[in-house]
Amino acid sequence: MLSSMNLLKTGGRSLLTAQKFVLRAYPYRPYSSQPSPDLKRPITIPDIHSKYAKGVPITMCTAYDYITATWAQRAHSDMILVGDSLAMTSLGYPSTTTISLQEFQYHVKSVCRSQGTSLIVADMPFGSFEKSIPYAIGNAIDMMKLDENVTSVKLEVGLHTKDHYTPQLIKELSARGIPVMGHIGLTPQRAHSLGGFKVQANKDMNDVKELLETAKLLQSVGCWSMVLECVPHKVATWIQSQLRIPVIGIGAGNGTAGQVLVVSDLLGMLGTSVPKFVKQYESLEEKAVKAIEDYRTGVAEKTFPENSIHTFKIKEEQWQDFLKQQEDI
Repeated sequence: MLSSMNLLKTGGRSLLTAQKFVLRAYPYRPYSSQPSPDLKRPITIPDIHSKYAKGVPITMCTAYDYITATWAQRAHSDMILVGDSLAMTSLGYPSTTTISLQEFQYHVKSVCRSQGTSLIVADMPFGSFEKSIPYAIGNAIDMMKLDENVTSVKLEVGLHTKDHYTPQLIKELSARGIPVMGHIGLTPQRAHSLGGFKVQANKDMNDVKELLETAKLLQSVGCWSMVLECVPHKVATWIQSQLRIPVIGIGAGNGTAGQVLVVSDLLGMLGTSVPKFVKQYESLEEKAVKAIEDYRTGVAEKTFPENSIHTFKIKEEQWQDFLKQQEDI
């Protein structure tokens, strides 16, 4: 390593050369614990906004654990959503409203252990923000502190004519530097008040107007993006055209800035019964069941494990010595 005295003795031109050597050998790091800048960095909110401004479609996929998150990372999904849909698709609950905050946080931490560049968004599950604004702020802070890779929280919001609370909460969170992705249209946490899992804003044009007004309100109180679920594609395209932030559609057509799908739906992890708006790119359940059946058959027929392939060896001389010792006992 070059000492300061050696540097001083080198003269002007030599000093410049030495400085260049030091910069090449020891690249600048804001903090010593941070990785070298030449490593791929995680995608940021400005990166997503840049893609939106350039008209490049944005991809988001849900993930519920280390395995599904690793798959999404390796597929280079722009964003990973740790969605409360995991309550139904991963944990077998009858509703997304059943999962507790603590149980949900366990899955967020698991997803964050995956390696990659995807921007990670975490849902605020039902019951974690409705009680009061101070209570919600505390839970949102705790969610962000679970892991440095949690970039944003996501909040489901009702139409502004009925839900006066959540926009105010989003404003308070944004004021505290907590990035918020909104979620409007079909909001599963509010399914009971919506009359079930139904298409939104497809009958009464006043509903379309209120949905746009809600989207604009969320933009004004600080949302950097929003999910728009289960609305006619013409409505979704029109709403996106009226906003300055990217809309991520699910069941909303291809006129939005990006798309999100539930990982178990798009991979066919739970069979072929999926919502109309889902395209299944694989049938993992069928392949998984077949593989386990083959394993069961292999065990039953004693074709697995094969001693020449799946087991470990011991030197024959040692083994014979051991058997002889046992005989002498």
